[in-house]
Amino acid sequence: MNNKKTQIAIISIFLAFTVGLFSLFVILPKAEYSSSEKRYLAKAPEFTLENFFEGKLTNSLEGGENGGYIPDHFPFRTFFVGVNSYWNLLTGTTASNGYYYGDDGYIITKPAEPLRAEKNLELINKFSASYDEVGLMVVPSAGYMLDSKLPRAHADYPDEQVYAYISENKEANIRFYDLCEDFGDHVVSDEQIYYKTDHHWTSLGAYTAYGRYCEDNVLEYTGMDDFEVSTYENFYGTTYSSSGYFLRSPDTLEVWKNKDFADSIRVTITEGSTTETFESMYFEKHLSEDDMYPVFLDGNHAMVTIENTKAKSDDTLLLIKDSFAHCAAPFFAENYAKVIMIDLRYYKMPVSEIVKTEGVDDILFLYGMNNFCTDTNLAYLG
Repeated sequence: MNNKKTQIAIISIFLAFTVGLFSLFVILPKAEYSSSEKRYLAKAPEFTLENFFEGKLTNSLEGGENGGYIPDHFPFRTFFVGVNSYWNLLTGTTASNGYYYGDDGYIITKPAEPLRAEKNLELINKFSASYDEVGLMVVPSAGYMLDSKLPRAHADYPDEQVYAYISENKEANIRFYDLCEDFGDHVVSDEQIYYKTDHHWTSLGAYTAYGRYCEDNVLEYTGMDDFEVSTYENFYGTTYSSSGYFLRSPDTLEVWKNKDFADSIRVTITEGSTTETFESMYFEKHLSEDDMYPVFLDGNHAMVTIENTKAKSDDTLLLIKDSFAHCAAPFFAENYAKVIMIDLRYYKMPVSEIVKTEGVDDILFLYGMNNFCTDTNLAYLG
């Protein structure tokens, strides 16, 4: 008899819990944006007979590649995501949602399969055939450089394999910038070249890459002491937001400014037919927002041009890039009167036309390792 009462009690609690969650799902307001995950949430799908019979309605509700309406708006979703991540950690799963729980506060992205590395080098080789020299800089992945911070059981990073392939198969007129030795020196000195809660490199990492670029091209580069460094606390980046490891401590973000450029900078942001002009490379409004990294050049845009009347030369650099370039471009503006950044995720016109119309002197591809291994947008080089 007692067993029957116990079973009824358990079933009643389960039903009450389920009905309660469903009721909350129905009545609670639906947010448009998740500040913890730094992304827009799925909108309610439109019900049509076509969507229903083709399975599109189910996909939109339950979740496809870009998320679904029900999981995105499930009550207390952030709490449950965090609980799941830490439960996985406690039960021996070393990675959650594609991220490793590393030592010293690091949340490190799992390695990407180098599915597009060969094809992307082929596209860059083809593009470079029209020019005397083209530069290629692929930023080592944090997991490759910070192996000691990773859990013992982790997948192998493809960096060494990809670098070897580039060195052996790039065209002779492509200058490849190998950052591993320079970054390794910082790792040995325990200097932070990657953010702990974000997948990007720090300003120190970007400055190190700028120094390697200048040394390899015999260019004078600005010393570290010539920058004014401002530090901002409570930086929670992309790896924090996506991993569910919400008990990790916040990071700090540094902005390095050359005080001599206070009145010499003009930044033009182009999206389609819309153009806006600004007098700084740093968009400090983002420092009070959930995502602070767009302080560098306002984040992702199709085309961004930096003009510096006090640069060390009158040359123009074309920077074909992903978001790793955002905190590096201000350093390149030290040496180039004009830096044109093109993001092929959003810019779909032939890049060769920019080279002609803008009188480009130097060209540099700058990508993080994961994007170089997976990005499909280099097909738009033209």
